Amino acid sequence: MFVASDITKNYGGVRALQDVSLEIHPGEVHALLGANGAGKSTLVKILVGAEQPTHGTLTLNGEEVSFSDVGEAAAQGIAIVSQELNLFPDFDVLHNLFMLHEPLRGGTLVDRSKMRKLAKPVVDLVGLHVNLDRKLGSLRLGEQQLVEIARALLNDPKILILDEPTSALQAGETQRLLKVVRSLRDRGVGIVYVSHFLEDVFEIADTISVFRNGRAVVQRRPRQEMTISGAVSEMLGEAQTRKIRDVNVSDGASEQVNTEPLRIEGLSVDYALESFDLTAKPGEVVGLAGLEGSGVQAVFDVVFGKKSADGGTVTLPDGRRTPTSIPRAVRAGIAYVPADRANYGVMIEKTIYENVCLVSGGPLRRMGLVLRKRQMVANAQKWGAALGVKMTSASSRVNELSGGNQQKVVFAKWLEADPRVVLLDDPSRGVDVGAKVEMHAIIAEMAASGRIVIYTSSDLEEMADICDRVVVLFQGRGVGELAGDDLSEHRLLEAINTGSVAAPAAV
Repeated sequence: MFVASDITKNYGGVRALQDVSLEIHPGEVHALLGANGAGKSTLVKILVGAEQPTHGTLTLNGEEVSFSDVGEAAAQGIAIVSQELNLFPDFDVLHNLFMLHEPLRGGTLVDRSKMRKLAKPVVDLVGLHVNLDRKLGSLRLGEQQLVEIARALLNDPKILILDEPTSALQAGETQRLLKVVRSLRDRGVGIVYVSHFLEDVFEIADTISVFRNGRAVVQRRPRQEMTISGAVSEMLGEAQTRKIRDVNVSDGASEQVNTEPLRIEGLSVDYALESFDLTAKPGEVVGLAGLEGSGVQAVFDVVFGKKSADGGTVTLPDGRRTPTSIPRAVRAGIAYVPADRANYGVMIEKTIYENVCLVSGGPLRRMGLVLRKRQMVANAQKWGAALGVKMTSASSRVNELSGGNQQKVVFAKWLEADPRVVLLDDPSRGVDVGAKVEMHAIIAEMAASGRIVIYTSSDLEEMADICDRVVVLFQGRGVGELAGDDLSEHRLLEAINTGSVAAPAAV
């Protein structure tokens, strides 16, 4: 059994955890729930040696332990799979699975044949059906997350910590992972399961602890004694019924408001998209829904200048045509909030003010030739207040923030650039219930300010709630749209899987 007792963690004058205790039993799935900033991630880092507690102790099988780093914890059988992937995109999949633990032949040569033999049962178990010689960076995000999970399992851990393991997975992959978790539990592995997907938690957990404001407000309660609505109440406390702050994303916006739509006509990308049309008007939140490979990502890539079209045109609200590069797209008023914020949304090691002013002070040159720290800090503070970023100061590093607050920094970066068109690619992936509600308010205000918002998400219920209408793509083609009473999670799920948006027959 792995036990954390009376853990307290201070960062300067900020107390992230206060007198928190946790027991991890063999053959049990223990879920940790809480809003962003509640203390879950800090506790997880302490459990695996990535952080040291200010006070408190860890005991493993009755003996007090202290880990100086993640590798030392792994050597004791404690493994972690983090939401922010710790992989090497320029190496192949097989190399990533055994990074720094490659079996050798003759004492010096890496034995790739043995690596394949060892990897096969594990990659089959997690459902990773890819060529192991492929470069990892060529895999989609969900496949990369399965690589991270398989790598952890190759070390045969006794304690496995899963931090948002399904955040990038599709529905089928998620069910496969939950099956793997059950199998590990049945083998006697103790599992800590951290997730914002409460349906998954209530499907897989044996016991649940809930964190709020650095304290454990629910400890080891059997799942059968809790409900999802009850868990949300415990996570948010009085904040559950609070009125979300009035956000104002128009600060600093130009006097010009979009009067013309974004027009996409006959857009084609080889092997990805064929003759796609879309007209999105100012003030609209238009969703694009489809399975992996349906063409949704190709639309985003072309509009943001990441990929060239093989046919058709994009006409921006100011009359400019298809951007041919990302800098040109940015200068034309296109913003892009990516799903993978750690690698593509923010500079995780830089300060908040450097991130917020990255676009306006960089490619847009709106802050002069010489960037002044005082102005950058002031701009970051303005957006921090407008978006509700919980930060010690604008000079704090982004990696000190919770996931939800990091994503708000991504929003702030683009809003500071005053965009006309905002592309949102799964923007609330891996953030908690409270932060999602705040982001929904931000998105609504973006549209109300006259911007055009194009939105996609792995959460179909969220798409139905946020979007004015959703265009469905299937096998590279637009097959119709859902709006009004027809726009629901159920109808979207059916449409993206069948390619049909026809209304169900009357009974």
